Amino acid sequence: MSSRRIEGGNLEKRFKWSMVEQSVLDNQVRVVTKRMEGVRSISLGFLMAAGPMDEPEGRSGIAHLTEHLMFNGTGRRDADEIARMMDTTGGQVNGFTSRDYTCFTTTVLDDYRTYLIDLMGDLLLNSQFAENAVHQEKETIDRELSAQLDRPDVCAHERLKAHVWQGHPLGRPIGGTIASVAGLQQRDVIDFHGRNYQPRRLIIAAAGNVNHQDLVSNAADAFWTMKDDGKIDARPPRPRFYGGVTVKCMGVSHVYFSIGLKSAPYTAMERYLIHLFVVILGGGLSSRLFRKLRQELGLVYEIHAEYQAYRDDGVIVVEGSTTPELLHTVLSQIFLEIKGLGLQMLPVSEEELWIAKMQLKGRHIIAQENSHTCMSSLATQAFYFNRFIDSEEILFQIQQVDLERMNHITANILSDGLTDAAITLVGPPCEPVCNTTALEKLLREFQ
Repeated sequence: MSSRRIEGGNLEKRFKWSMVEQSVLDNQVRVVTKRMEGVRSISLGFLMAAGPMDEPEGRSGIAHLTEHLMFNGTGRRDADEIARMMDTTGGQVNGFTSRDYTCFTTTVLDDYRTYLIDLMGDLLLNSQFAENAVHQEKETIDRELSAQLDRPDVCAHERLKAHVWQGHPLGRPIGGTIASVAGLQQRDVIDFHGRNYQPRRLIIAAAGNVNHQDLVSNAADAFWTMKDDGKIDARPPRPRFYGGVTVKCMGVSHVYFSIGLKSAPYTAMERYLIHLFVVILGGGLSSRLFRKLRQELGLVYEIHAEYQAYRDDGVIVVEGSTTPELLHTVLSQIFLEIKGLGLQMLPVSEEELWIAKMQLKGRHIIAQENSHTCMSSLATQAFYFNRFIDSEEILFQIQQVDLERMNHITANILSDGLTDAAITLVGPPCEPVCNTTALEKLLREFQ
């Protein structure tokens, strides 16, 4: 990077938090780093704020297809050369598409930092999206989607999201459907990339053996030609949350259930309380659902709860499986536990809250010792909050939750959540599974 670009006063606005540093380049690309002592590796992430939320109507799966095609050749390198460059580093470059964004990540020795940033700059800016590559990747994704249809647990989960956020981009399957992907063309990919892969949407995050200013220089060299189109990003309105029952019958012996309770977006002020509530409900071996349904009653082998949040909305998901003849008993027991918490008939105890706090804090501290997890936190915090939330703040916020606040927010969460609760089932074509009238009646009894 030339000294002119480093010393030009408008190149970067620089902020510093503890061991984390952030710079904003002239073209609005953000670079955020955290130095970790005692490691030789560096984890790099390139988060692009472009995903299913940005897909045109009728083009479901275009964000995921674009991500796949990033590794299929640029004006400078063909697919084979890109693959050799990745393998030479001893690491692995991966890409994934979430409902809110697309991200490319790698962990390599620090010697290859410049090498990888130059490569990623070439891929993100100069991918060719050749017609034969589009056709090939569509076939790959078709096989990926077909494999998911063979997994009843995945089907139940995806159908739940599609139901509760029906009619909204947040409810679309990330990879699209077999039919929607089949209709995608080369021009769709080129248009999506040109419209959404903008420098203001790009966050470059790094954790490990990294020098911030060196990384900023590398990023400026690799991405300085990336120009912003100046258009304002338009977001769809916050989705409506739909409750009710949906069922899909397929040739399996067990029935897989996915229950959704309306919750809050990723940045909600009450997010720490929600995380603690989910741990207490179904987040571990000492959680209420696991103790009651697995250990005490023996109705399920596995059951868990999770808070899944995005920029525009969130959902508390309870998932597991059982035999068809036990289905109604299992669902009734789950809703009894949820209702007991919500109506304060079985309020959270001091011991439960303490265990949940210890579990969350322990998970966080352990995760921060891993450079890849640390990098992911940097990127997502920059995306969702536009700032870095250090471990001390996170641990403090968890510890600050007291029993009164916990039970108050639990009552509020579940008074809304049960009203709009959704159940999605995937199981064999038999009466307990396919009788939606009986399932809807069961659901109404707990609302």
